[in-house]
Amino acid sequence: MHNPDPRNAQSVQPICPASAAIWQALLQRVADDIDQVVEDFLAELRGSNLYEDGLVEHADLRHTAHETFRYLLDEMLQKPMSAHQRGAAKRLGQRRADQRVQLEDLMAAIRMDFIVLWRRMRHMLSTDEMPVLVDHTEVLLTVIERYIRDVQLEFIAETARMARDARLATQRHLARLLNTAELSLAATEHIAQGLNVPVNGHFEVVVIHETSVLDAQEALADPLATGQLLGYPFGSGYSLIQVVEGAPTRLSELCAGYAGGYLPQVMGLAQVPSGVASLSSLLEQHSELPGLQRVDQLWPAAVATALSDLLPDFPGRYVAGLQELPATERADVIEAIYSFLGTGSVKDTAEAIGRHRNTVINRLRTFDVATGLDVRIPRQAVLATLLLASPAGRMHK
Repeated sequence: MHNPDPRNAQSVQPICPASAAIWQALLQRVADDIDQVVEDFLAELRGSNLYEDGLVEHADLRHTAHETFRYLLDEMLQKPMSAHQRGAAKRLGQRRADQRVQLEDLMAAIRMDFIVLWRRMRHMLSTDEMPVLVDHTEVLLTVIERYIRDVQLEFIAETARMARDARLATQRHLARLLNTAELSLAATEHIAQGLNVPVNGHFEVVVIHETSVLDAQEALADPLATGQLLGYPFGSGYSLIQVVEGAPTRLSELCAGYAGGYLPQVMGLAQVPSGVASLSSLLEQHSELPGLQRVDQLWPAAVATALSDLLPDFPGRYVAGLQELPATERADVIEAIYSFLGTGSVKDTAEAIGRHRNTVINRLRTFDVATGLDVRIPRQAVLATLLLASPAGRMHK
């Protein structure tokens, strides 16, 4: 809403010369008694319970109140002001933003200026002169509301600058943490201080797979902006770090719907870079993922890739028999094998896939015949795990 200039307000609604003269004299009397006006304001502020959190010192309140009332009165008196005095609203907005004062508290405090000035003016006028104050109420309101608007705009601008600067500083610390080959204890402690995290804390680490980076960043924009989560691009993905202690929600829950890798417990900030690097390397072995995966779900694919370089017949030797099975039967068999490898129990596998235990035994036997791997034997179970984690094995999943 546009607020008209107070001089324009006076011209739109003409006021008789006598009333205008009394108004000017009244403003000057209030200006001459500005110290008492400030005391009235401070008393009003104490009674309001605003600023009780100690963010603003009493001397600061007195100084800014004096500066504000001097500006308001000189504006209504139409006195020439220096560039410094003209900047009162901007300085107040910037100062209170730096002090982390809530915007609604700041606005409420400034609106008390109207109450304080009105009472002081009413106290100074005789009964016969009261119409003068009524005639000029619009001028008083307009000047104060314009001051409030200017304070608010600067408060918002300063808050945005602070957030931008804080994010930039955070990104610099994260870049140093994750991209430095070896960090000294002193450097790690400095980074911890900059990130506002305990150097010996317990951390959760997630690296989002490249296929889900944009979706995850958009969904987690708020906790990233507030610093609840620390995020930084790493490799082809995006790393996320959170202190376990005091976290309202586990990182694994926040990221459950996104493809990526997860480490639930990293001890100490110095270990976070290796955790991020490990997850990133493991994710490179997966072109796609069904969701967030633990390390024990990710490493078989990486080991399978290495094993294919060491064993010329891996995984072809084992996959050939699976390929001869009808597609439906192959899918049923692999489903049972996946479940069994996770539990080691025929009973639990039967419950998990909703089949009779004899059906599970038959599917284990079919897999043994097709691949030569008996998953009930630990060493062969390891090889079966790597087989199903290989690209050829995943193709038949």
